[in-house]
Amino acid sequence: MAEMNTAEAVRAKTENLKKRIDVLELEGNVSDLSIDGYTVIRDAAPLSFFDELRESVLHINQRMKGFRRFPTNLLNEGIVFEQAVQLEKLNTLYELLLGPNFIVSQVSASVKRTTPKPFAIHADMNGYEQPFPGHSVIATSIFCCDEFTEDAGATRFVPGSHHLRRHPVSGEGESEAVAVAAPAGSIILWDGAMWHGNCARTRPGERVVLHLTCNRQNVRPIESYTGIDPEVLRRNPPEFAALLGLTDRWERREMVRDR
Repeated sequence: MAEMNTAEAVRAKTENLKKRIDVLELEGNVSDLSIDGYTVIRDAAPLSFFDELRESVLHINQRMKGFRRFPTNLLNEGIVFEQAVQLEKLNTLYELLLGPNFIVSQVSASVKRTTPKPFAIHADMNGYEQPFPGHSVIATSIFCCDEFTEDAGATRFVPGSHHLRRHPVSGEGESEAVAVAAPAGSIILWDGAMWHGNCARTRPGERVVLHLTCNRQNVRPIESYTGIDPEVLRRNPPEFAALLGLTDRWERREMVRDR
């Protein structure tokens, strides 16, 4: 049987993606991402998974004495984080946005407590000149370990702003931003060009979130996994190493002479 040419291989991957979207019932999420630039994914993992994730993040928070900035490189912090980057529903939508060879850029977390100040509207395209590329190059998801409502400090979005392909300026988007409602156990995913921030948290307690940023294979990630514990790679399938960019055929770790 003859090998597929490049066009046939791309077509086959596209058809495979369409089938997975249908089987996983993600058509509504696909529409949300296209029109609004963000979507809420439900039933991506059991609630027990989010409970374990929440406990792990709070344990790290306690160890780091209430981190003031996001802790990063969490793939070194336990199996629950390794599982988080391999959820089928989420990764199917990442592939839709970023192509079949997308890689993990950063795994971090946050704990939001009562605060009177919202986080300003922005886009995640740091380091990109304007206008942004016409296609998605990075995308971010947050794992909601607690309920998301406006008074709980939910993320707020400016629907459709990803089509503008630029950063907001001078408070732009603040009046148009809409708080997203999502139950605990949801995952919120958005295009990196999406204008967003978060609401002030007026209720007591904590909003615990895992942040996962991925990008196209040809975009430099935030974190490097070349030094990750080999045991982490051994206990996961080969696709996990690919997610971390460790099978990138363009990666060069040392000078190689032409032969």
